[in-house]
Amino acid sequence: MPALSILTVAGAVLWAVLVVVVQLLTPKQSALSMGMSGLATGRYGWLMKAAFVVRGLTALALVTAVGVSVPAVACSLAGLVFFALWGGGSALLACFDTDMPGRKPTREGAAHMLIAMLAYISAVVGMALTSWGLTRTHATAGLARVALVLTVLAAVALLAQFAGFGAAARDARPGRRKPPALEGERAPARGLARYAGLLQRVFVVLVMVWTVVVAAGI
Repeated sequence: MPALSILTVAGAVLWAVLVVVVQLLTPKQSALSMGMSGLATGRYGWLMKAAFVVRGLTALALVTAVGVSVPAVACSLAGLVFFALWGGGSALLACFDTDMPGRKPTREGAAHMLIAMLAYISAVVGMALTSWGLTRTHATAGLARVALVLTVLAAVALLAQFAGFGAAARDARPGRRKPPALEGERAPARGLARYAGLLQRVFVVLVMVWTVVVAAGI
């Protein structure tokens, strides 16, 4: 396996470790309903911010690995650009804290949300174009099939998480009756909103699995 591919896989593993550790250290933030960005606030927020940066660097390492290792005919420049945007956006999230539930919206929180949305969409577009490019040679055709399946699953998870957070935002609008909630949790967590955080985690994990699969397969 090329050195850049090894670096990519190592980055994905480090990201996973950081996320698990910060979640365990912040048990009041529900992994079901609360977005991962909430973990970047509070006492252990620096761990999640480090995870954002590691996720970004991991994506950029994969872009470089694909660009170096994959034949030009199977290398989608547009796909790599979009996936690089996912990486850059992921790292940039560390610079802007999200707005926590029950607190007044801020420009910093709005910037965080916009960057996250653009990064997520860029990830799926980059995955799709890069995976399709890999179908152009026999050597990478098998890898392309697996990558395309993961891309479809990630796209579905992306739409699901957008629906989940959209439902949570509607529930949080002024004028709606809300039961008391623990600090750091969305209130109330009903219907699809109850699983918004889980859906987001499924999406990001699928992107990271795709990253590892492509890195190991090129």
